[in-house]
Amino acid sequence: MSHKYMEQKAEITDSINMTYPSSSGYTVVGNTVEFRNPQDNFYNMDVSKLNSTDKRVGNLLKNYASINEGTIDYKNETCYLITLKFDEGQGFMYHSLIIPYDSFDKNNLTFTKDSVVYLFEADNREFVVDTAFNSQVKT
Repeated sequence: MSHKYMEQKAEITDSINMTYPSSSGYTVVGNTVEFRNPQDNFYNMDVSKLNSTDKRVGNLLKNYASINEGTIDYKNETCYLITLKFDEGQGFMYHSLIIPYDSFDKNNLTFTKDSVVYLFEADNREFVVDTAFNSQVKT
């Protein structure tokens, strides 16, 4: 069974274009875009622009390494997409990190240089991964 939602594509900030459910409103709070859907919290999601040295990025990578319950995929041959399930007490269970390929060593999960990292978070894995894969970020 599958479900197709009505979607919109928009340039959300100067650094990200993405598709999101038409029924979701969004607000930009600092470096985070908060999507909220009044009818169905399934479509609630946060997308944050972080630095590779950010404590949250380190915490998520540490958890990914210790639990080994996630995936590392290639996104458009320019970035890695690391997805994991982890309750860090921030409100969402699934997290996908978009990390530039040329600044990250996927074998030991460390950064080779400072870079911009995008963090997608929601409570449905497929929604997070689909949104992250279909976004266009400027790294």
